Amino acid sequence: MGRPTSVAVIDDDTDYRQLYKLWLPEEYEVIEAGNGRTGLQRIDDSIDAVLLDRQMPELDGETVAARLRQRPVTPAVVMISSVKPDVDILDIPVDSYLRKPADRDTLLSVLSAVQRRCEYETQRRELLGLADRRATVADAVRATALAESEAYKRAVERLEQHDVSLADTVTEP
Repeated sequence: MGRPTSVAVIDDDTDYRQLYKLWLPEEYEVIEAGNGRTGLQRIDDSIDAVLLDRQMPELDGETVAARLRQRPVTPAVVMISSVKPDVDILDIPVDSYLRKPADRDTLLSVLSAVQRRCEYETQRRELLGLADRRATVADAVRATALAESEAYKRAVERLEQHDVSLADTVTEP
């Protein structure tokens, strides 16, 4: 068997960091960081996935996600936030977006799915992440607000151009 899966848990809430650490199976290696700056310093090419809070002091999750995407090797990134998803999450470069409090089964299922996506070529991975975030937005935002959102229209058009549907997402029940 290969090396264990390494997951960085970046959240300013100690209780959430401990909870996610408890939920991850024993074969996972977990590193923790209480803020985005420390998290970025601790993430190297050996990290397979990141569980990332959106709202943190110093460096927020959106900035951390953007900086991770600029690296040559990018881990799977699942943003977990108490912020209600809105069309703005379509522009955050993460593989999936979960709302706190997420349950253990959902977290592990999404984490597994986004890790598999890392094996895909970059464009397919980005499209699947966009489809995932679009499904999250579609579930959380009023249809009238979606119809008025340029970001949502762009996301739908991009996904349709590449024939990626909501059925390709991991957040669908």
